[in-house]
Amino acid sequence: MSLIDNLVVPASLHDVEGRFLHMNAAAERASGNSNAELLGRHYTALLAPEERGKVEAQFRRAAERGEPTDFESEFIDASGCQRGVRAQHLPLRSNDEIVGVLILAFEVGRPLSQLDRDPQPRLTPRQREILELIASGASTSVMAKKLTLSTETVRNHVRNVLRELHVHTRLEAIAAARRIGLLAPPALAAAQPGQESENQAERAVS
Repeated sequence: MSLIDNLVVPASLHDVEGRFLHMNAAAERASGNSNAELLGRHYTALLAPEERGKVEAQFRRAAERGEPTDFESEFIDASGCQRGVRAQHLPLRSNDEIVGVLILAFEVGRPLSQLDRDPQPRLTPRQREILELIASGASTSVMAKKLTLSTETVRNHVRNVLRELHVHTRLEAIAAARRIGLLAPPALAAAQPGQESENQAERAVS
């Protein structure tokens, strides 16, 4: 439990049936629910109704077959706001038996309806290294020194990464890579004041 509580990413622990056993402070803030409120409840209680079938299938993969999953869905926080989330279901074992599932949650940066529209970029191992360095904020000269390359070679790699991601700047590259899972997205945060009304307005006109 202490390991889960020390995670900065929202995390919740579930038995193999999907019932809440524990959630960390980051998950409490993100969902707007307390540990005590969710203890013993099923994880589907927080899901948008149309998402339950898909998420249950992912959970069963982790709980029954021991396969980690990584997918995107929507949940409803305590204020009634429907929010996009990238979830990872990680099976937990004891003596070769699956005894629970750890769920991690990350922020989604664009509407879920757009997630499957863009083809997945094909980055080489070197381009992935460059992408990680871009995300770390490294300059061209720092990348060149770290990778033992010339600055012009690094610039070429950066240009190729931007082209593969269909973006024009390094900042756009970071955002695009997080959306499609090439970089770890930021941890799911608590809803910002006014977000609920904004989302309700968006749903009203959609």
